[in-house]
Amino acid sequence: MSVSHLYLHSPFCSSRCGYCAFVVEVDALEKRDAYLEALLTELEREEHRLGEIETVYLGGGTPTLMRAPRLERLLAAIRPRLAEGAEVTIEANPETVDRALLESLRASGVTRVSFGIQSFRPHLLAALDRGATPEQGRAAVECARSVGFDSVSVDLLMAAPGQTLDDLEADLQDTLALAPDHVSWYELEMKPGTSLERMGAPTADEDVAADMYRRTVSALEAAGYRWYETANFAMPGHECRHSVAYWSAADYLGLGVGAVSTVGSERWRNASGVDRYVAALGRGDDPLRHRETLDDDTRRRERWMLGLRLDGPIALSWAGPPDHPDAVDRLVGAGLLEASNGRLALTREGRFLQNSVLHELMEYA
Repeated sequence: MSVSHLYLHSPFCSSRCGYCAFVVEVDALEKRDAYLEALLTELEREEHRLGEIETVYLGGGTPTLMRAPRLERLLAAIRPRLAEGAEVTIEANPETVDRALLESLRASGVTRVSFGIQSFRPHLLAALDRGATPEQGRAAVECARSVGFDSVSVDLLMAAPGQTLDDLEADLQDTLALAPDHVSWYELEMKPGTSLERMGAPTADEDVAADMYRRTVSALEAAGYRWYETANFAMPGHECRHSVAYWSAADYLGLGVGAVSTVGSERWRNASGVDRYVAALGRGDDPLRHRETLDDDTRRRERWMLGLRLDGPIALSWAGPPDHPDAVDRLVGAGLLEASNGRLALTREGRFLQNSVLHELMEYA
């Protein structure tokens, strides 16, 4: 079974943000060369799983801390496998890029860059332990646009500790002034083990968070963005194809520490720890992996969970039946769901209450 979606993880970061629960390593830049060699080795070992690659996503961590020469080598290794018109995305923190790096990435085949902005309010950036200033965020977006990337995306957070509706409104105005091609705007989750969670940082009031979400959707839609996924907005033609593949339950291959792969009925996650990862591949072994077999019910429930995030209808022939088919009529009557010709779709109001609708339809442990 050939896979056409590839994720490459770079774990290096200058510091760990207060909300971060990702697989990252801080103050470990001296390991970058060894890590690149291990990543290229894993790519070679897993190449038999790949067909023509339609999308590539370089995530982290902060992939741009790998710097141009290493990224050029990595991108050169995957280039022969790329389909015509492939989407190649890299995540970047604004303070880690300059024009030379962005020009190198563009010349190496990166088509899309996604900047972790999080906010343009200095006090919120400080609360989130972010390293970039608002000015660096703006400059990075403008530089990427001038270099000629096909799509420039920005990530922001709502319901952050101390954030007010006025703060959100100001961030919306600053974002719209930059006119990025794509916007991801997530509600902050206080993940266990993060420094914000350990500090007991106050979580946003549920009603305020709901107001922030509705205001964000309204403002971005009014500016011409398509609300194509729960937390993602795109100008026409600028949807993130790699992410849409995830939400469509497509198979994907993930390489690097902490990376997840799903191929057919198998899912595996590479263990964390750069040293362990480098050592395993250096002696000719696969990295330590945690594996699970996905039964039909698990895949069916995942299709519902993922598919309902998108703005289009779910075909029952693809998703399979919901666990509680009796809930469909009730949700249609409540104005949260539409049903037609073997397809179900959330109404606009249903999209704001997606989790509630999902739990009416499905059983999740």
